[in-house]
Amino acid sequence: LLTNRFPTALSDKVKFLKAVEFGLSKQTTALLAPTIILPLGIAVPIIAAKIFKGNPLGQFMTAYKLRVTLVPLFDIIMLLAVRSLKDATEFSSMAIFWAAVVGSTALFSIVESMQFNAQMVFFAHRVDPAIGGTYMTLLNTAANLGGTWPASVVMYMVGQMSVPPTCESVNGSEICSGGRESYFPLQAIFSVLGCTWVYFMGSKVKHLADLPDEAWRTHQDDDDIGTDVETTKRRKRGKKAR
Repeated sequence: LLTNRFPTALSDKVKFLKAVEFGLSKQTTALLAPTIILPLGIAVPIIAAKIFKGNPLGQFMTAYKLRVTLVPLFDIIMLLAVRSLKDATEFSSMAIFWAAVVGSTALFSIVESMQFNAQMVFFAHRVDPAIGGTYMTLLNTAANLGGTWPASVVMYMVGQMSVPPTCESVNGSEICSGGRESYFPLQAIFSVLGCTWVYFMGSKVKHLADLPDEAWRTHQDDDDIGTDVETTKRRKRGKKAR
């Protein structure tokens, strides 16, 4: 819970910031939420539940593998298309531009919905009814922390590794040269980290999936029942003695 979101943090937190920096309008990014992200967020959990049928961690890992391989590739294609074709007027160029933006957004929304749905289903199935609310809060807090701390680290890394271009005015027009864009090499590094996480942690996730429900119980009710039985026995002995 605390480490799986680090390899995906660049796509989660920086992709659309870079897209706006490269020329994608904020109106376009706002339009993507109600037209693509929201409908997929509703439909994907329903379809995924029918496909994976009670195997939430299997669903989680399938989505995670896509999230560290295909999603970064689609993100890079989208950013290159935005940077190169944002002012295109030809139909073919505009079609490539919108296909890249919609494809990247849709794939990201699909895998994110699959993971979130799988996580919630797994928590709900494994939670101990004796302390249900507290148990769910603990698991969700850990999951939220795992999705929050990578953002600060990734933002810092992007800022430190990026070098702005040098711009100068020539004959009334601004010409920029040099500079270094850190997003693309960092995305490759994070994809490798994600594949490494799958390799080392995949067996641990499978082990968690195979654990019986009893392994997640606190047995708080058992202690209470044992205390009540012992109290009842003592009362009966006291009545007999009288």
